[in-house]
Amino acid sequence: MGSLRITVGELLEEKCFEHAKVIPGEKGLVNTVDWVHIMEVTDTGKLLNGSELILTTGVGWRNFRATSIKYLEQLIYAGAAGLCIELVKYANEIPEEMVELANEHNMPIIIFYQEVRFIDITQTVNRQLMNNQYRVLVDLEEFSRKLNHTMLLPNAFKRVLKLISEYLNVQVIYLAKSSEETIFVPLQHEIEKMDMIEIVNKHKGKRVVNRNKQFIAADGSYVGQSVQALDHKFAELIIFPKYKKVTEYELLVLDRCTNAISQDLVRFFYIEEQRKQKEQQWVYEWLNGEYKTEEIRQYLSSIDSKIKPQGAVVCICRLNQLIEDSKHSYFLAIFRNVLQKHGYFLISLCDQKQFIFVLINQRSLSDWKKRLEKALNHIKQLDLFKESKSDHALFGVGKMKVNIEALSESYSTAKEALQIQNQARLKDEIFYENLHIYRLVSKLSETVDLDDYVNEYLGAVIDYDEAHSSQLLYTLQVFLESNGSKNEAAKRLFVVRQTLYHRLDKLKELLGEDFMESSKRATIEFSLHAYHYNNPSINMPQSTINQL
Repeated sequence: MGSLRITVGELLEEKCFEHAKVIPGEKGLVNTVDWVHIMEVTDTGKLLNGSELILTTGVGWRNFRATSIKYLEQLIYAGAAGLCIELVKYANEIPEEMVELANEHNMPIIIFYQEVRFIDITQTVNRQLMNNQYRVLVDLEEFSRKLNHTMLLPNAFKRVLKLISEYLNVQVIYLAKSSEETIFVPLQHEIEKMDMIEIVNKHKGKRVVNRNKQFIAADGSYVGQSVQALDHKFAELIIFPKYKKVTEYELLVLDRCTNAISQDLVRFFYIEEQRKQKEQQWVYEWLNGEYKTEEIRQYLSSIDSKIKPQGAVVCICRLNQLIEDSKHSYFLAIFRNVLQKHGYFLISLCDQKQFIFVLINQRSLSDWKKRLEKALNHIKQLDLFKESKSDHALFGVGKMKVNIEALSESYSTAKEALQIQNQARLKDEIFYENLHIYRLVSKLSETVDLDDYVNEYLGAVIDYDEAHSSQLLYTLQVFLESNGSKNEAAKRLFVVRQTLYHRLDKLKELLGEDFMESSKRATIEFSLHAYHYNNPSINMPQSTINQL
């Protein structure tokens, strides 16, 4: 593999350095040399870009000891790779303070004790740089060929991570949003993984971003690039360079690998989208009753051979806002994980505001409702919808069907449960089977004018409340819920019994003396539910009458 890196140590192997000697800063022999520069002025100012090998004779240094230390400090601050000094005409030794400063900052000082032709050094370095540039182009072309070949292989994504690690001899991290999807190549122990993640997070706010939108840690410990597809960031591809200064070549390789992974993601999403469309079409046909039991079992087996249906139920989740397509997978992953823990295999359909879940029951039917309720309550507690700017969601659960061929009924009852909740503003009752009388109210509302029906039985009470700002309708509701117990009704209404007696007398006057007789009472109770169904915005407390 080619490299743009030429180190100080590699240059010392050249013939023009055969009589040179490194005094201090030997740890800096790994410093990268990007250029060689002759500099006799004592004030470097902004003349350097960094990574230069500086050549000097010390000519013009009036006070060699004081000037040399100040000169070295400026080179260290500018990020120079090393300093070459000819100790022949103008000086014959290096001050001890200069040696200590060079060792402290890993700045190699190369001494020539005899006259040397600086032009030979500059020609040598420039020739090396040009040769390396050529090798880099050749190697980059070879790497691109290997990369293209790798992209055609199965599981190309992980193969690319391995390729970049072996080619650059670096540690690679595919840092995904989820720790479960984060990949280390080569694989590391847990403690080492945590250490590397800590290093990444430590420099996150001080990264330097280049023109290709690659980010480099402030201390040079790592460099990375965002993996993006369909205008969405999925992960960061990070490498830890062998030396704490990334080369242009490493940045080029990183860029090509990141783009290759992004293209692979787009290809995966395209294939996955086609698969999902085909799957969704099949599920829609299943919900519409177009398949027999054996066909359904074969399809489920093709998805997961371990599926053993113990009945199935449809659950619809409707959001109050649109959610981005890119977040569908995130939502579904949460739902799937929670529901699986409670004994359900999830098959889903979704659009921008609604998820339709086919829940394949994997456990006993005796507690299916209890388990599903626990799962959905757990999901609500995760603040999942707040993260997506959708502060609440309605759930509608249809009938459990032991015969999975008859799932269309579960689908239609789930839609009806959702419609009833939306109309009556019910939030706590998601199961169609628990909506009881509201199911009857909903059906009747399609053919009967409920307002006329309610007005016939409760109109006098409603008008009285509006005229006198009283609570006779609520008193009636509580009294019926208390099964005619005046003591219990008074306690729930927080009134003395005498006050309740006055209200009951008024109700008898408005509804008739016989309003508690069984047939009339049932009609009045139904009218109360119908009134609440048609007027959910009216502040009329919910109660256990919903469960009658």
